[in-house]
Amino acid sequence: MQGNWPWLVPLASVLVAMFAGSLGNFTEKNLVDRLMTGYRTDARPVKNSSVPVRVTINVALAQLLDVNDRDQQITGIMWMRLYWTDEYLVWDPDDYRGLAAVRMQGSSIWRPDIVLYNGILQNGFAQLPDTKVTVTSNGTVFYYYPFTFKASCKINVIDFPYDTQRCPFKFGSWTFDALAIDVIIESSEGDLDQYRKNGEWDVVRFSAQRNVVSYSSSDVPYADVTFTLVIERQPLFYIYHIFAPCIVILLISLLSFNIPPDSGEKLSLSITMLLSLIVYMHMVVASLPATSNYIPMIGLFFGVIILVVSMSTILSILTIALNFTNMDTKPPLWLKQKLGMTEVWRWFDCVFCGCVRPVGEHQQESYRGRETHQRAEYGSAEETAMLPLRQINFEDPSDNGNHICELFDDSEDLLPPLHGVINKLEAWKRDQLTQKKEEVVLNEWKEVASRLDRVFLLVFIAACVLVSCTMTYVIA
Repeated sequence: MQGNWPWLVPLASVLVAMFAGSLGNFTEKNLVDRLMTGYRTDARPVKNSSVPVRVTINVALAQLLDVNDRDQQITGIMWMRLYWTDEYLVWDPDDYRGLAAVRMQGSSIWRPDIVLYNGILQNGFAQLPDTKVTVTSNGTVFYYYPFTFKASCKINVIDFPYDTQRCPFKFGSWTFDALAIDVIIESSEGDLDQYRKNGEWDVVRFSAQRNVVSYSSSDVPYADVTFTLVIERQPLFYIYHIFAPCIVILLISLLSFNIPPDSGEKLSLSITMLLSLIVYMHMVVASLPATSNYIPMIGLFFGVIILVVSMSTILSILTIALNFTNMDTKPPLWLKQKLGMTEVWRWFDCVFCGCVRPVGEHQQESYRGRETHQRAEYGSAEETAMLPLRQINFEDPSDNGNHICELFDDSEDLLPPLHGVINKLEAWKRDQLTQKKEEVVLNEWKEVASRLDRVFLLVFIAACVLVSCTMTYVIA
């Protein structure tokens, strides 16, 4: 018998543990049964009806899912934490073997109807989730539950994409005033310890503030706790995918002023760049709210860029028209002086390097002087043709260098054919002079167009620098 005692000790320990466990379960069941006996979920848990139930609110932001600029909505995940004291859920832990807390179904006890005032509800009405609540022996109730919120938030995109938004979340009782349910805040700051960062938005601040408001329909005060989420947009996505391509398109459109008007691609390049900017603008506008109260900064940016490219397109059309003009009159002198086409402004050609230099007026004077000298020396064509043919010497190549002069007395027979040849030569000469004058005028207009292209290029480069500096200053 004495050898069997060591086996009885473990057996007795197991029996005691099993009995203690069954007693613990029986004790918790008895406690819940006692607490729920005669309990009413539709009555405030206070024994003095003039005393308000103080509900402490604390919210933890877990994740920011989406900020819809166009619909002015914000979506995310929050962890709701509510604390209050239920005077009918009190017991002595010593009476229940030290049991200090129990977990009960939330729908079995009274819960404050704390709702998000500016929430966008999928079912059209607010509904508290039926999750477990923790009740302690002194009557303190801990009501924790996660929820995905969708709330309205006024999005101000005037500084887009360098904007900062303030989204308030107003929590309070929907039916009880501050004399029945008084909501208070646990801390002046919301909980961001478990927050997961968003790829587009940075959380700057998550503050809390208690407000007491009397609405117009009643003078009874209503208490609420407003959590204000301050978020700042990260602009890298828009800089890389929107701003940088637009700047490249702008530079390419400005370089169209360097394309010769004769190439035929000058106007098509400008129009293509203009259409590309409009497509990019529509991509951005599709995500912005439709409002007439203000113009976003990115809208001003696109407006200025499109205006610059439109003006460059219009001026390209002007230079093409001047290049292919068929005017009979020369460019005005004041325009030629402004563009450095006269001899006085010849030093200004360094700015217009690469531009066409047509036949100048000094060359035209040399042509006219040469013609006058020939007329003075040889006379007119008719006089030259009427010279006595007897004075014309013909050299016979078979005469071993001897010059034989033959006189023709019947030279009048050759005059009619010579007159026809002379008339044709004179007509051809006049046509050549007219064509040369037209070419001189056309070349001058081509040079005007080429130099105007260079002037427009310099002007629009300065405009682009001014726009970039202005936008940088506004952003800063």
